[in-house]
Amino acid sequence: MTATIDSIVSHVRQWPGVETAPHRFGGTEFLVADKEIGHVHDVGIVDLAITKRVRDSLVADGLADPHHVLPDSAWVTYRVRSDADERDAIRLLRLAYLWRVLALRRRGVDVDPTFAPEDELACLDFPSDLDALVRTTFSDSLDGRASV
Repeated sequence: MTATIDSIVSHVRQWPGVETAPHRFGGTEFLVADKEIGHVHDVGIVDLAITKRVRDSLVADGLADPHHVLPDSAWVTYRVRSDADERDAIRLLRLAYLWRVLALRRRGVDVDPTFAPEDELACLDFPSDLDALVRTTFSDSLDGRASV
């Protein structure tokens, strides 16, 4: 499992604005503008932060589980059981990254000037109900009202 987790870390750390640090409970955390978007544990656990409504939809759609320690929080857990799970782990971390980058843009901070939210959402290829929820949740930034 370590090789798959290492590959996920290698991939995510290349995104603009992402910094990595040791996670306090082991593994590697991903930070954007000093705020954690998620972390990975070598045993194959990926935890990420998102809005509560999006979290509920991810769980309902079977795309993630409630957080393994804080099940009532806005955090979710994705379990990497094989190399085939790497793509979905990265996709979920990308969603957390998208949420953070758009929140920063609303505050006038742009960590990635080439970032195109609409294109990103299409590439994530979520089920239509989750895609609609994400677009609604992030609508202030997606409709041009964000400060860029």
